[in-house]
Amino acid sequence: MKLKVLSLLAVVIFTLPAYAAKVRGSRVGANGKSAGFFVEAFSSTGRVLYKSIKLDEQGKFEIDFISAEPLVYWIDNYPVFVKPNDDLQIILPEKKNGIFVIGGDNQQQTVSTPAEKGTSKVQLLGSSTSNNLLINDVNTAWANFNKDKKGLQTTDEINKQYANGIKIISISKDVDLNNFANFYNDMRYLEAKLQYVRANSNDQQSKSFFELLNKISLNNPAVTSLKSIGLRALVTNYYAFLRLSQDAKITDDDLSDNGSIGKMEYLLKNVSNERVINEELNQSIIYHLSIKGWNPELDKIMVAAVEKTTDASAKKNLIDLREKYSKVSKNSVAPEFSIPDAAGKMVKLSDFKGKVVAIDVWATWCIPCMHSLPYFLKLRDKYKDNANVVFMSISTDNANSKTKWLDFLKEKNMNSVDLHAGDKNASAFEKAYNITGIPRYILIDKTGKIIEDHAPQASEPEFESLIQTALQAK
Repeated sequence: MKLKVLSLLAVVIFTLPAYAAKVRGSRVGANGKSAGFFVEAFSSTGRVLYKSIKLDEQGKFEIDFISAEPLVYWIDNYPVFVKPNDDLQIILPEKKNGIFVIGGDNQQQTVSTPAEKGTSKVQLLGSSTSNNLLINDVNTAWANFNKDKKGLQTTDEINKQYANGIKIISISKDVDLNNFANFYNDMRYLEAKLQYVRANSNDQQSKSFFELLNKISLNNPAVTSLKSIGLRALVTNYYAFLRLSQDAKITDDDLSDNGSIGKMEYLLKNVSNERVINEELNQSIIYHLSIKGWNPELDKIMVAAVEKTTDASAKKNLIDLREKYSKVSKNSVAPEFSIPDAAGKMVKLSDFKGKVVAIDVWATWCIPCMHSLPYFLKLRDKYKDNANVVFMSISTDNANSKTKWLDFLKEKNMNSVDLHAGDKNASAFEKAYNITGIPRYILIDKTGKIIEDHAPQASEPEFESLIQTALQAK
């Protein structure tokens, strides 16, 4: 019996995680009433650490986390490289009101006066097997360079700064850390080169300008250490830089569109990094759906993305979105709705069967809507004697803003088919039509089928052209 108990204890002991890293620290000038901060860390599976840290009466804190792999801890937005079983002690600078931005992932650091006068650097105390703040040093060097040059860097200056980053890294002898630090240096180098192209869009760049593409990769394990906003910036910047190397123009829609079909196809074909696929590819699809809706081209990408996505919740979300958006797309039957007008009378879509219906979804608080609405009203006035078309404005102002909406109707003399979907009894419209952003234009033909669920804005000639084509259809 005693033997069994000992064996069981041995099993328990040997199955317990053995890689508990600890980071102890304090903030200069802080106490128990001082604001705390968040600490985050990411791996290939996504965010593995997210914790709100409070300071004790001496301004001290402690972080314990179990991991079998080196991770970058974003401690109050400072990147700290932490290896399994590390026991680190750091000092954060005194927090002041001012902030400055470091690097392309919008890492913020506080402008402060720490124990070491004249600096705003986080400090590492005691001995360590590696320079755990090396990534932060690289980021800071690039931030200071960008601040000094104010976006007016020459290619020679950018190249020198890149070499300076390599020099900073060369002091370290830790292979794992250096791999991460070199990736961050490459990433900042790419950002600076891309910024240069944007500022000098008419210049023709040589092939050597793009040689960095031979070094940096979205499949680099260090990619997964980035915060979400940094990962998004990297994917966007990398794809833009790659396309520029293939003679694309910096002004091309494919380079500026966060939901670019080209970018999504590239990720599917060339990227195996789980976090990039699970997070960034999925976000690109969601963005595309919210701006342009579902279409057969995107559907092919969604099918492939579902197959490649390894995160169960992300996979399910894609499957649900595909079903949801494909039901309200071009050539599908427009969902019925019943929404009150200014007098409280319920108006149904089916009331206009046999007519072309042009819908403007807007709100009084939406500035882009205010710019576009006059064009819609101008078209409504132009076709007011045409019995085969109705121009319907649907406000998403909430119930508390209904009076503001009614006053706006009177001010603009809007007395046609103007509906208010902000009340609870009409909010089903937004859900049925996947209204995630406004202004949103929807065109429905005489048979009740959707012409375009994300139609061009009323200010664009194509909007009226679609209406004319629908009117001529038998």
